[in-house]
Amino acid sequence: MILFARFKTILFSFFLSSSLQSVEDFKVVIYNVENLFDTDGISLYDDYKPDAYGEIELANKLNKITEVLQKISGQNGPEILLLQEIEVDRSPETAKSAASLLLEKLHAQGLGPYHIAFGYDRNSDPETWPAVQCLTLSKYPIKETRLHSLYRARPILETTIMVNDIPFTLFNNHWKSGASSPEMEKIRIQNAKVLRERLDKLLKDNPFRDFLVGGDLNSHYNQSTVYQKEMRISGINDVLLSAGNEPTDLLPDSKLYNLWHELPAEQRGSDAWKGKWGTLMHILLPVGLFDDRGVRYVGDSFQVAKFNLLNMMPAGQLPFKWSNDLNGFGASDHFPVSAEFRISGPKTKRGKNDSFIEKQSRQVDYQKASSLARSWNSKSLSPENYGSVFRVKGRITETRPLTLEVGGHRLGLYSFQKEVQKELFSMKRGSRVSIIGHLSRYRGQWQLIVEDRNWIN
Repeated sequence: MILFARFKTILFSFFLSSSLQSVEDFKVVIYNVENLFDTDGISLYDDYKPDAYGEIELANKLNKITEVLQKISGQNGPEILLLQEIEVDRSPETAKSAASLLLEKLHAQGLGPYHIAFGYDRNSDPETWPAVQCLTLSKYPIKETRLHSLYRARPILETTIMVNDIPFTLFNNHWKSGASSPEMEKIRIQNAKVLRERLDKLLKDNPFRDFLVGGDLNSHYNQSTVYQKEMRISGINDVLLSAGNEPTDLLPDSKLYNLWHELPAEQRGSDAWKGKWGTLMHILLPVGLFDDRGVRYVGDSFQVAKFNLLNMMPAGQLPFKWSNDLNGFGASDHFPVSAEFRISGPKTKRGKNDSFIEKQSRQVDYQKASSLARSWNSKSLSPENYGSVFRVKGRITETRPLTLEVGGHRLGLYSFQKEVQKELFSMKRGSRVSIIGHLSRYRGQWQLIVEDRNWIN
C-alpha cells in the first residue's frame, strides 16, 4: 500500500514571472548536492556541527552549487531542479533553513525565480523527519505535491507542475544507500515497489501520462546484471522496470526508458566508488514523453554535467566531492545529470539509443592521470590541488596508519585496489619510496591515493 501525505502548494515568494507562459523548451536537472546544511548547530550528522561547519563553509558550498547550475543552464539556471541531500530544518523559528538559504543565493545570482516543494511533512512529528530531504524547484507553477513514505529512505517527492497549462509530474527520489549490498537491496526493492504502485495507478488512468522519474536511486542502470550473483532481483530493473530500449512503437508500456542508454557505455558514470564508475543518478521516462501530445523528450539531450576543476577532478575525471575541511571546498560526490523537454513540435525522433548493458562495473581509467602528474613542491599542499596527481619521493615514517614524509609534510597513503594495498602495507618504517598519487583528505588529514600498481616505483 502506498503511503502518502497531500499538501497545499508551497510557493517561494520571489515575484514569480509570468513570462514562462511563452516558453516551449525547458531543462530538468537532477543533482545530489552532497549535504547542504544550514548553520544553526542542530544537525543529525557530526560533520555539520558548529566545530566543523560554519558560515564560511556554507557560503563556499552555496557558491559552488550556483556555479555548477549556471554552467549547465546559463545565468538564469535550469527551469526545473530535482535536488537531493538538503537538510531538513529543525530550527524554523530561530534560523533560516538550508532550503531558504539556497533559494536566496540562487535569486541573488539571477537564477529562477522558483516555486518550491519540500520532501518531508513539516506538520508531522519531528522525530519522524529524515536528516536530509529531496527538494524540487520549478519556474513553472506547482499544482500539487504528495509525499510517498519509504522504509529506511527519504520520502519520494511527487510534484505536478503546469507547463503552459500542461500537467507534468516529477518524482524526486533518494533511495536507500549501499548499491553493492544485497541487504540494502531488499530495502531498495521496497522503495521501488512504492513508486511502481503509484506509477501503475497513474498509467491505468492514462497510459500516456506525462511524468518523469529522477534522483539518486542508489542503484546502477545495470544493477541486476552487475550483481546477478548477489541479488536475485533488483529494485530498479526488476521492480521499477528500468529499460534500455527507447520507445518507438508508442504502445502502452509500463517500462521506463533509462536515459543512461543515450550514451555509449564508456561514457556512463555520475559517481565513483573504490575505483569503479557508478550510475546512481537517473532520469527515467515513460512512453508518454515520446508521443506528439503534451510534454515530450528532446532526443539525445541527456547529459552528465562535469566541468574541470569546478565539479570534476583531473585525475580520472572523477567528481570533485565536497569537504568541510579548510573552510570548505569541492562540489559533490555526484555529477548532475540533465535532459531537455518541449511542449510543441513533432514527437521525439529515435535518438542514439545504445541498449548495450555492461556486465560488470567499469574501472576508472587512470592511464592518462599518470601523464598529468606534477612534481611535489612546498606549495602543493592546498585545497586547490585536491584531486591533482603528484610524483612524490619520501620516507615511510609510520605504518599504522601508513604515513609518508615528503618535504616536511606528512601524508597518509592508501589505495582502493587490493593488490596495491598489499604492496603499500608491506612497506617498512624508514623505507624510501617513489610513488604517484592523487591528493585527497581523510578525517581531517591529507593523503595520497595510489590508484595503480604502476604508480609505485
